[in-house]
Amino acid sequence: MMDSLADLPPMIIADLLGIHPKTAERWATLASENWSEYLSSLA
Repeated sequence: MMDSLADLPPMIIADLLGIHPKTAERWATLASENWSEYLSSLA
């Protein structure tokens, strides 16, 4: 699942997780558009 999230745009992530689209955009910006690195840093 984590690998799939890394390939999805922030708007899709927002919909899947039930978060505000702006929050997903901020997360993507903070993660430098690389969700896999961001997600691995949480583990």
